Amino acid sequence: MHIQYLGFSSFKFITKDATVVTDPYGKESGLTPPRGNADIIVLAESTNSLYSSTSSFSGTPFLIDSPGEYDKSGVTVTGIPLKQESGYVTIFLLESEDLKILNLAHIKDFNIKENELEELGEIDILIVPVGGHSVLGASDAAKVVNQIEPKIIIPSHYAAGGIKIELDPIDRFIKEMGNKNEELDKLIIKKKDITNAEETRLVVLTA
Repeated sequence: MHIQYLGFSSFKFITKDATVVTDPYGKESGLTPPRGNADIIVLAESTNSLYSSTSSFSGTPFLIDSPGEYDKSGVTVTGIPLKQESGYVTIFLLESEDLKILNLAHIKDFNIKENELEELGEIDILIVPVGGHSVLGASDAAKVVNQIEPKIIIPSHYAAGGIKIELDPIDRFIKEMGNKNEELDKLIIKKKDITNAEETRLVVLTA
């Protein structure tokens, strides 16, 4: 699987059978909305235009914009609604090629029930917002990482060039995690690469 960071809260996952895009941002973010081809688009908040700009994608992507379990083109997506101050945001578990990826989208409160977390099983890759203000801050994000104990952490939703939303820089989260991280243009990963991993990897992807 190839994982690319499109900026803000948006990612692209390329499997052998499908291309999945999550939370494509709108122009009000200050960034140019992502475009291109997608077989599946996953939206944590379909009514919030900041995270649901789908018009730039070609073809007729399969849209997942509500809680539930979905199977499409070798990808299983399970959506779990989390109550936030502003309403509900759906977090998503993506499963493909024997990998489990938990995407926390743009939540501010990680208030998932313990039994729901246990049902998700062992998480290979955790995508977590770290920019504070409207989402988890560095300290709270680090606590969530310790609770879930993934093999790989990919931070999202932090301050970067062009973003108009008030967010903290990525450095604060890196410091919380012990100042040990990798910077990559994209993550190319197979299950066998992390099966016997002894340490959690912090991977910062270039948008």
